[in-house]
Amino acid sequence: ESLENLDNWVSPRLGIRFQLAQPELLLYYPDGQPFTSYNQERQRAERLAAKLRELNINPEEI
Repeated sequence: ESLENLDNWVSPRLGIRFQLAQPELLLYYPDGQPFTSYNQERQRAERLAAKLRELNINPEEI
């Protein structure tokens, strides 16, 4: 089954809302909190890796 309009569509099974926001597709949990984007997660990973390096821990070895 295809969907004609995905903007503000809510999955009946998952309760996840899909919102078209050019150029992105935004996803929201059932409680309204947004999913984090790939770029946000990548930046978070980079910050955590930098913190580990400050503690003399190589993030590639854990």
